[in-house]
Amino acid sequence: MGRIQKKGTLVVGIISSNPPYEFHTSTNGKDKFRGSDVKLVKAISKKLGVKYQLKQMDVDGLLPALQAKKVDMLVTSLTPTPERKKAAEFSNVYYKSTAAITVRKTDFKRFNGNTKALSRATIAVVNSSTQEAMLQKVYPNATLKKFSKVTDLALAVANNKADAFCIDVPTTKLLLRQNPSLKQTNFSHDDGSVGAAVAMPKGTSENLIKKVNQVIKANKQQYSKWVIDETKYVQE
Repeated sequence: MGRIQKKGTLVVGIISSNPPYEFHTSTNGKDKFRGSDVKLVKAISKKLGVKYQLKQMDVDGLLPALQAKKVDMLVTSLTPTPERKKAAEFSNVYYKSTAAITVRKTDFKRFNGNTKALSRATIAVVNSSTQEAMLQKVYPNATLKKFSKVTDLALAVANNKADAFCIDVPTTKLLLRQNPSLKQTNFSHDDGSVGAAVAMPKGTSENLIKKVNQVIKANKQQYSKWVIDETKYVQE
């Protein structure tokens, strides 16, 4: 923690597009990066008494950047899976949601309530996400199409490149707003994850982990409200 305070800036790795958790908006031609995870970063940096800097990247670049010490931590709806725990230290969980499956409206009757049809479907999912692991377990015979950007999931289904997509419920609601030709099925799955946590490099001081956990404890209920509130700012 002393190193972060010495340089005066907390450098945080974050996904570039994952609304409502992190996303870009434009007001009067000015770009702004915001989201519930950005609010959590602000709260952590305030607790540490430093400024913050966000480094935006794809999912695949997150852990390598952390391991290479290019960032001090990852605050980007990351689940502490056993595999990820080998590469990073994790805070307590700050948010947990449920996964949903969405299809084209024209295919809704075919897939809704039909586990057999979904088990043979091509399902779009974010690469290395908790939804990917869940789908492999629940629908082992389904074909998974993996993408690095959340917005690509809905586009894949809308453009007939996949039968369905799977992501958490708040994100699903946003993607449906942007893609009226799609509809959420009644399949709602616990993705088996413990939820989202802050990732820090292996060997991180107990003091820093403790301070991050204090911020999470103080803002856990508030974070769920941030998620809902931030959906209002996601642009079509």
